[in-house]
Amino acid sequence: YQRRVRGSMADEEDLSFVVQPVIPDSAYREKFKTLQGEINSYLNGGKTTEALKHLLTTRPTPCKTEAVRLEYAEIPGLVLGQIKATEIDKIVNDLTQDQLDQLMKHIYAALMTGKNSSHLFKWHSSVLAKADGLGCIVRTLTDL
Repeated sequence: YQRRVRGSMADEEDLSFVVQPVIPDSAYREKFKTLQGEINSYLNGGKTTEALKHLLTTRPTPCKTEAVRLEYAEIPGLVLGQIKATEIDKIVNDLTQDQLDQLMKHIYAALMTGKNSSHLFKWHSSVLAKADGLGCIVRTLTDL
């Protein structure tokens, strides 16, 4: 399957179309299965901070199928839920701006599940306090 995407709007003369491959849901699910195994390996060893840092090297799924996105959302929800509220600020303070942006994306993904929302909003508040203001949220929402 392929989908057509309109060319750059910055160049009004170029109205050509670029063909981008559509990735099947099964490929996303396979990717999640691998990531889940890696994350579980860290969590089973009591390495919650390492699990988070590994999660931050990934990007929430760009898949348009909501059921698949919800499956993915369980992963960051699990990682963020394993970290104690008293440790959140320390962990957030050790992250770079790029990592904070990635973390915010994962927080929003995890919020889609409707589970553990109060804990996730503690993460959100901490990231927002450390990040460069609302820019972090804007970058997150434009990239989802």
